Amino acid sequence: MTRMRAHFEKVTFGASSFLIFERVDQKFPLYWHYHPEFQLTLMVDSQGQRLVGDGVGDYGPGDLVLLGPNLPHGWRTPLRGNSQRHRAVDIQFGSNFFGKDFFRMEEMKPIVNLMNRSSCGLAFGHTRAGRSAASQVAALPSLCPSRRVLSILNILMDLALETEAAPLSSAGTPLDCRVEDQRRIEAICAFLKAHYNEDLDFNLVARKFNMDQASLCRFFRRATGTTMTHYVNEIRVGAAAQMLTQTDRSVLDISFSVGFGNYSNFNRQFKRIKGHGARSLRQQFLSRAGSSGGSARVTSPS
Repeated sequence: MTRMRAHFEKVTFGASSFLIFERVDQKFPLYWHYHPEFQLTLMVDSQGQRLVGDGVGDYGPGDLVLLGPNLPHGWRTPLRGNSQRHRAVDIQFGSNFFGKDFFRMEEMKPIVNLMNRSSCGLAFGHTRAGRSAASQVAALPSLCPSRRVLSILNILMDLALETEAAPLSSAGTPLDCRVEDQRRIEAICAFLKAHYNEDLDFNLVARKFNMDQASLCRFFRRATGTTMTHYVNEIRVGAAAQMLTQTDRSVLDISFSVGFGNYSNFNRQFKRIKGHGARSLRQQFLSRAGSSGGSARVTSPS
């Protein structure tokens, strides 16, 4: 494989301790990237080529891999016809997502060992534990937040006890990224996250980091694989989604409070990022809360 420069991906959790999302598309284009978080990925219905570190391999439905921090990775798939779509579930989490001291407990040693082994990437799809874990991973997006926490812990413990996991890459695969670039993009992302609900002027942001606006935009796109506008919109939509499920504030009020100056643009961006409208999200949440007899507020990580 011709060596490519891996993009640094800034993972945004919001108030959550981990991130779960489904990818559904007619094609997964190769996005060669890395991030400091662990990632567990299940290919529910997809086939193509998996690239992890210096390892390249084919995959099919049921492929389940655990990737350690800063390990470059990407998937690429052919375009499907007949309206068929590729589907995958990703879980991203930091080493302290259960709390700073949780994994220091004696009972957690198997999971700590698993996380250490994942530095080269581990494939579980061919194992008995992997097949069992795959069904749990596929169900995660439909679970309530608190049950997601319990399910992830159970999945990690099952995988930790599996001895037939296959490594995906050689040890010590180097990153083609300067440390100072990573630190700078971390600082920029932290600033944007802290000020997402303000009327951001990217020219002023650029001056803060001793750059001109054009250079800042090019640097951000090269380092993260996305634009600053898209990045900020994702943060704003994520914050809006939390308010929609945790408060009874109006959708219009929420749209302005997270930084959108135009209500139509808020609705457009929310649907593009979440796949459905803001009002639809609130209605779905209230419907689930009503059918379970529970509260209509969410306080657990999602």
